[in-house]
Amino acid sequence: MSKLDPRVIDAQNEVEAQRAKLMRSVSHAIGEAQRRLAPDLLAEQAWEKTKEKGAQMAEDAVDLAKRKPWLVGGLVAGLTLFLARKPVGRAAVATYDRLATRVNEAKEVDDALEIEAPNSPVAVARRAKRVAPRKKQKKIEVENEV
Repeated sequence: MSKLDPRVIDAQNEVEAQRAKLMRSVSHAIGEAQRRLAPDLLAEQAWEKTKEKGAQMAEDAVDLAKRKPWLVGGLVAGLTLFLARKPVGRAAVATYDRLATRVNEAKEVDDALEIEAPNSPVAVARRAKRVAPRKKQKKIEVENEV
């Protein structure tokens, strides 16, 4: 057995101590990273931030509604019409069809009345309307003459 220099032994001991310290630090850092990156913790943090942001947006919306109720009403109405555009469109078409049908029915009734009772007020008014010159036609004729 050979004798080793005490300084070499001290240096080896120091290296082992530093290695153990480094391994503890690395192990601690890995454990901390795993804890911080745990899916449940990340999901909880995201949920908390989302709730905070949602609450802030709601407060801002309420403040805006108090300051400019007409603007918020218009936005809500526009959004409602956008979301309900198909039912609203169908209702508009159905309403137009009903009105057009009623107008056509009224014309048919007036035509029948004009044939059956030519001296009735409706028949006389309809004939007068067809015979009377139209204002738009006069304007066009005046513009063409100039």
